[in-house]
Amino acid sequence: MALVEVKNISFQYPNGYLAVDDVSFSIDAGENIAIVGQNGAGKTTTLKMISGLARPTDGEIIMFGYRGGGLKNIRSRVSCLIEAPGVYGNLSAYDNLKIKCKLFGIQEKSYIPEILEMVGLNHVGKKKVKHYSLGMKQRLGIGLTLVGDPDLLLLDEPINGLDPQGIVEVRDTILRLNEERNMTILVSSHILEELSKIATHYGIIHNGSLLQEMTKEELMKRCSE
Repeated sequence: MALVEVKNISFQYPNGYLAVDDVSFSIDAGENIAIVGQNGAGKTTTLKMISGLARPTDGEIIMFGYRGGGLKNIRSRVSCLIEAPGVYGNLSAYDNLKIKCKLFGIQEKSYIPEILEMVGLNHVGKKKVKHYSLGMKQRLGIGLTLVGDPDLLLLDEPINGLDPQGIVEVRDTILRLNEERNMTILVSSHILEELSKIATHYGIIHNGSLLQEMTKEELMKRCSE
Protein backbone atom coordinates (compact mmCIF):
# COMPACT_ATOMS: atom_id res chain seq x y z
CA MET A 1 0.00 0.00 0.00
CA ALA A 2 1.26 3.48 -0.89
CA LEU A 3 2.24 5.84 1.94
CA VAL A 4 0.46 8.70 0.16
CA GLU A 5 -2.16 8.61 -2.59
CA VAL A 6 -3.09 11.88 -4.26
CA LYS A 7 -6.29 11.37 -6.25
CA ASN A 8 -7.47 13.97 -8.77
CA ILE A 9 -6.84 16.95 -6.48
CA SER A 10 -7.53 20.50 -7.64
CA PHE A 11 -7.25 23.85 -5.92
CA GLN A 12 -9.13 26.93 -7.10
CA TYR A 13 -8.79 30.34 -5.47
CA PRO A 14 -11.93 32.42 -4.75
CA ASN A 15 -11.06 34.67 -7.71
CA GLY A 16 -11.41 31.66 -10.01
CA TYR A 17 -7.70 31.00 -10.60
CA LEU A 18 -7.04 27.26 -10.87
CA ALA A 19 -3.63 26.70 -9.25
CA VAL A 20 -3.74 22.88 -9.34
CA ASP A 21 -5.81 20.95 -11.87
CA ASP A 22 -6.69 17.26 -11.44
CA VAL A 23 -3.32 16.02 -10.14
CA SER A 24 -2.81 12.36 -9.16
CA PHE A 25 0.25 10.44 -7.98
CA SER A 26 1.39 8.10 -5.20
CA ILE A 27 4.39 7.88 -2.89
CA ASP A 28 5.80 4.65 -1.47
CA ALA A 29 7.69 4.45 1.82
CA GLY A 30 11.38 5.34 1.56
CA GLU A 31 11.14 7.13 -1.78
CA ASN A 32 12.63 10.50 -2.65
CA ILE A 33 10.03 12.12 -4.92
CA ALA A 34 10.68 15.35 -6.81
CA ILE A 35 8.04 17.68 -8.21
CA VAL A 36 9.64 19.75 -10.95
CA GLY A 37 8.17 22.86 -12.53
CA GLN A 38 8.58 26.53 -13.21
CA ASN A 39 7.70 29.17 -10.64
CA GLY A 40 3.90 29.36 -10.43
CA ALA A 41 3.39 25.86 -11.81
CA GLY A 42 1.47 24.70 -8.72
CA LYS A 43 4.24 22.97 -6.74
CA THR A 44 3.81 24.89 -3.49
CA THR A 45 0.03 24.60 -3.53
CA THR A 46 0.30 20.84 -4.05
CA LEU A 47 2.63 20.48 -1.06
CA LYS A 48 0.36 22.68 1.06
CA MET A 49 -2.60 20.42 0.32
CA ILE A 50 -0.64 17.29 1.25
CA SER A 51 0.64 18.89 4.46
CA GLY A 52 -2.83 20.08 5.48
CA LEU A 53 -2.11 23.81 5.10
CA ALA A 54 -4.67 24.03 2.29
CA ARG A 55 -7.76 22.00 1.50
CA PRO A 56 -8.35 20.68 -2.03
CA THR A 57 -11.40 22.13 -3.76
CA ASP A 58 -11.77 18.76 -5.49
CA GLY A 59 -10.31 15.25 -5.19
CA GLU A 60 -8.88 13.57 -2.11
CA ILE A 61 -5.62 12.69 -0.38
CA ILE A 62 -5.08 9.38 1.43
CA MET A 63 -2.12 9.10 3.84
CA PHE A 64 -1.15 6.10 5.96
CA GLY A 65 -4.56 4.61 5.13
CA TYR A 66 -6.50 7.65 6.41
CA ARG A 67 -8.67 9.98 4.33
CA GLY A 68 -10.96 12.97 4.87
CA GLY A 69 -11.51 13.85 8.53
CA GLY A 70 -9.33 10.91 9.55
CA LEU A 71 -6.22 12.73 8.30
CA LYS A 72 -6.08 14.64 11.59
CA ASN A 73 -4.98 11.37 13.21
CA ILE A 74 -1.71 11.27 11.26
CA ARG A 75 -0.74 14.95 10.95
CA SER A 76 2.04 14.44 13.51
CA ARG A 77 3.66 11.93 11.13
CA VAL A 78 3.97 14.58 8.41
CA SER A 79 6.32 17.57 8.59
CA CYS A 80 6.98 20.32 6.08
CA LEU A 81 9.21 23.25 5.24
CA ILE A 82 7.19 25.52 2.97
CA GLU A 83 9.03 28.58 1.69
CA ALA A 84 11.38 30.25 4.25
CA PRO A 85 12.04 28.50 7.60
CA GLY A 86 10.48 30.17 10.64
CA VAL A 87 13.35 30.67 13.08
CA TYR A 88 14.19 33.04 15.93
CA GLY A 89 17.20 35.06 14.76
CA ASN A 90 18.36 36.09 18.23
CA LEU A 91 18.58 32.47 19.43
CA SER A 92 21.03 29.70 18.64
CA ALA A 93 20.14 26.61 16.60
CA TYR A 94 20.02 24.60 19.82
CA ASP A 95 17.57 27.01 21.48
CA ASN A 96 15.36 27.14 18.37
CA LEU A 97 15.11 23.36 18.46
CA LYS A 98 14.58 23.38 22.23
CA ILE A 99 11.45 25.52 21.84
CA LYS A 100 9.89 23.11 19.37
CA CYS A 101 10.88 20.09 21.48
CA LYS A 102 9.05 21.65 24.45
CA LEU A 103 5.93 22.03 22.31
CA PHE A 104 6.18 18.33 21.43
CA GLY A 105 6.87 17.29 25.02
CA ILE A 106 10.31 15.91 24.13
CA GLN A 107 12.83 16.04 27.00
CA GLU A 108 15.57 13.60 26.00
CA LYS A 109 18.98 15.28 26.45
CA SER A 110 20.46 13.60 23.38
CA TYR A 111 17.55 14.49 21.08
CA ILE A 112 18.64 17.99 20.00
CA PRO A 113 22.36 17.15 19.55
CA GLU A 114 21.37 14.23 17.30
CA ILE A 115 19.30 16.51 15.07
CA LEU A 116 22.07 19.13 14.94
CA GLU A 117 24.52 16.46 13.85
CA MET A 118 22.11 15.12 11.24
CA VAL A 119 21.79 18.56 9.58
CA GLY A 120 25.46 19.48 10.03
CA LEU A 121 25.03 22.20 12.66
CA ASN A 122 26.61 20.43 15.62
CA HIS A 123 29.65 22.74 15.65
CA VAL A 124 27.97 26.18 15.59
CA GLY A 125 27.74 26.50 19.39
CA LYS A 126 25.87 29.54 20.69
CA LYS A 127 26.12 31.53 17.45
CA LYS A 128 22.87 33.38 16.81
CA VAL A 129 20.84 32.26 13.80
CA LYS A 130 20.72 35.81 12.39
CA HIS A 131 24.43 35.45 11.67
CA TYR A 132 23.98 32.17 9.75
CA SER A 133 24.38 31.83 6.00
CA LEU A 134 21.24 31.07 3.97
CA GLY A 135 22.35 27.45 3.67
CA MET A 136 22.75 27.11 7.43
CA LYS A 137 19.31 28.65 8.03
CA GLN A 138 17.79 26.24 5.55
CA ARG A 139 19.45 23.27 7.25
CA LEU A 140 18.14 24.50 10.60
CA GLY A 141 14.69 24.71 9.03
CA ILE A 142 15.01 21.08 7.96
CA GLY A 143 16.21 20.24 11.47
CA LEU A 144 13.07 21.80 12.93
CA THR A 145 10.93 19.61 10.67
CA LEU A 146 12.60 16.52 12.17
CA VAL A 147 11.30 17.22 15.68
CA GLY A 148 8.71 14.57 16.43
CA ASP A 149 10.33 12.02 14.08
CA PRO A 150 7.97 12.35 11.09
CA ASP A 151 7.60 9.57 8.52
CA LEU A 152 6.99 11.96 5.62
CA LEU A 153 8.94 15.16 4.97
CA LEU A 154 7.76 17.82 2.50
CA LEU A 155 10.34 20.37 1.32
CA ASP A 156 9.32 23.26 -0.94
CA GLU A 157 12.18 24.79 -2.96
CA PRO A 158 14.80 23.99 -0.25
CA ILE A 159 17.72 25.14 -2.43
CA ASN A 160 16.12 28.30 -3.79
CA GLY A 161 18.43 31.32 -3.46
CA LEU A 162 21.38 29.35 -2.06
CA ASP A 163 24.98 29.65 -3.24
CA PRO A 164 26.72 26.52 -4.61
CA GLN A 165 28.09 25.55 -1.17
CA GLY A 166 24.67 25.95 0.44
CA ILE A 167 23.08 23.81 -2.27
CA VAL A 168 25.59 21.01 -1.64
CA GLU A 169 24.97 21.17 2.13
CA VAL A 170 21.18 20.96 1.79
CA ARG A 171 21.42 18.23 -0.85
CA ASP A 172 23.68 16.13 1.39
CA THR A 173 21.28 16.63 4.31
CA ILE A 174 18.32 15.37 2.27
CA LEU A 175 20.26 12.32 1.08
CA ARG A 176 21.36 11.51 4.64
CA LEU A 177 17.80 11.68 5.92
CA ASN A 178 16.63 9.29 3.22
CA GLU A 179 19.51 6.84 3.53
CA GLU A 180 20.13 6.86 7.30
CA ARG A 181 16.57 7.35 8.57
CA ASN A 182 14.76 5.79 5.61
CA MET A 183 12.62 8.91 5.58
CA THR A 184 10.16 9.41 2.74
CA ILE A 185 10.74 12.84 1.19
CA LEU A 186 8.75 14.91 -1.30
CA VAL A 187 10.77 17.86 -2.57
CA SER A 188 9.85 20.53 -5.11
CA SER A 189 12.09 22.76 -7.19
CA HIS A 190 12.41 24.43 -10.56
CA ILE A 191 16.08 23.36 -10.78
CA LEU A 192 15.99 19.93 -12.41
CA GLU A 193 19.78 19.53 -12.43
CA GLU A 194 19.94 19.57 -8.63
CA LEU A 195 16.89 17.36 -8.14
CA SER A 196 18.46 14.78 -10.45
CA LYS A 197 21.11 14.27 -7.73
CA ILE A 198 18.53 13.70 -5.00
CA ALA A 199 15.35 12.02 -6.16
CA THR A 200 14.41 8.50 -7.25
CA HIS A 201 11.15 9.48 -9.00
CA TYR A 202 9.99 12.65 -10.73
CA GLY A 203 6.76 14.40 -11.55
CA ILE A 204 6.75 17.25 -14.08
CA ILE A 205 4.10 19.88 -13.31
CA HIS A 206 3.11 22.78 -15.58
CA ASN A 207 0.24 25.26 -15.27
CA GLY A 208 -1.21 23.22 -12.41
CA SER A 209 -1.26 19.91 -14.30
CA LEU A 210 0.99 16.88 -13.79
CA LEU A 211 2.30 16.29 -17.30
CA GLN A 212 4.54 13.28 -16.78
CA GLU A 213 5.96 10.89 -14.16
CA MET A 214 9.26 9.06 -14.56
CA THR A 215 11.96 7.21 -12.64
CA LYS A 216 15.51 8.51 -12.30
CA GLU A 217 16.66 6.04 -14.96
CA GLU A 218 13.98 7.25 -17.40
CA LEU A 219 14.93 10.87 -16.68
CA MET A 220 18.62 10.20 -17.37
CA LYS A 221 17.74 8.51 -20.63
CA ARG A 222 15.50 11.38 -21.73
CA CYS A 223 18.16 13.96 -20.85
CA SER A 224 20.89 12.09 -22.72
CA GLU A 225 18.70 11.99 -25.80
